[in-house]
Amino acid sequence: MYNKNESFKEYEVKADNVEDFLKRYSKPKAHELRGKEYVEYRINSYKEELKKYGFCFITHHDSITGEIVSWYGNND
Repeated sequence: MYNKNESFKEYEVKADNVEDFLKRYSKPKAHELRGKEYVEYRINSYKEELKKYGFCFITHHDSITGEIVSWYGNND
């Protein structure tokens, strides 16, 4: 059976927190160049996604890597 949570692990990257993940791996035009209000909304949305699904991801269209990247939070 397909497990979305497990399937995105191959794209996992390191980050300190959601803000760091988005800033580090998003293309500027998909993140900070869209304005402070948008960035705050996106951060909150990704925090909810992380809480609900246990991970969050950035599509290959919006990732500076050109590939999907995922983040599973810090297990500290």
